[in-house]
Amino acid sequence: MTDFSIKTGKMIAIYASVLGVISLAVGLVEILGGWGESIPGDLFGGFVLAVMAVTYLGGVKRASHGRHEGLSFIIGGLFLAGVFGVLYLLMMGADGLMYLLGEAEALPKLADARPAIWIFILSLPLAYRVRSLTTRMTW
Repeated sequence: MTDFSIKTGKMIAIYASVLGVISLAVGLVEILGGWGESIPGDLFGGFVLAVMAVTYLGGVKRASHGRHEGLSFIIGGLFLAGVFGVLYLLMMGADGLMYLLGEAEALPKLADARPAIWIFILSLPLAYRVRSLTTRMTW
C-alpha cells in the first residue's frame, strides 16, 4: 500500500538521490582538502555535507515506493540543507557588512559562496514539492 502516488515518489526520489550524490561528492572533496578555489578544504563542512547526503539517500528507496517513511529522511536532508545554507548565507552577508563598514578590503564575490549554499538553492524545488505532499498529513 502506498501513501502517495508512486510516480510522484519516484520523481522525489530521483531529485533527492541527485542532491545526495552531489552533497556526498562535494563533502568528500572538502574533507580531502578541497579543490582549487571553487571548493574549499573544510573538514567539518565536509562532514556536514556527508551527513546531509546520507540523510537524503536514506529515504530514496521508501520514497520511490510511495511511502511516507522515505519522506521523513528527505525532510531531514532538506532541514540540514536549509540550516547550513542559510548559515553560510548569513556569513556572506556579515562579510559584506564588514566591507560596508570599512573593516574588509574587498566585497565578497558570488564565487566565494560555499557549496552548501548552492546545494540549498538546488534543494528549494524539492522542498516545495515535499511541502505540498505533507500539508494535510497527520504525523
